[in-house]
Amino acid sequence: MAVTSSAPISITDLVTEFGGSAPHSLTEYYRGGSLVPNVTANNSVPASGAISLTDFFGATATSGTDDRTITIGSRNIGFFLAYGFGSAATGFQMGAISANTIGFSGFNVTIEAVYWTASKIFFRASTNPGNSGWTSMTIGSTTLNRTDATYVGGGSISTWSWTSSNIIGESGTQTVSWAE
Repeated sequence: MAVTSSAPISITDLVTEFGGSAPHSLTEYYRGGSLVPNVTANNSVPASGAISLTDFFGATATSGTDDRTITIGSRNIGFFLAYGFGSAATGFQMGAISANTIGFSGFNVTIEAVYWTASKIFFRASTNPGNSGWTSMTIGSTTLNRTDATYVGGGSISTWSWTSSNIIGESGTQTVSWAE
């Protein structure tokens, strides 16, 4: 559910959506704090400073997901066959993705690759977000937590990898979702 999108609005609406401890104060509801997630739907809620009830129109306690569809391609990467999506920027272009930008906690990154090879799942993003901005990536029905990944960052690319069987598949399409 979400906070009402129009007046009237009261602090009770915030308590219903986000919880909190009595006595309630607007300052316990800053975006990115312990109660209000830092997701796109909550961009109108300040992270600090002046805050008012009208900042919360349409705000939600739900950590959103961003879904993409990959058309699975394949190619050799070194001695191994890879399946999934890779952009030209990765040096091993294969497959396709429905949209290659995604918002991570208020900034956009470019999805450069989601693929399986050599018993690992890889996710690569440019506009280096560092090891933050999202909590999990779901491929089909399998959820991979960011905190369980091996992370390599530096320059303009971030790469996360998990030891896994091929949950992407070898052909067709696959849904990939990121949760903030």
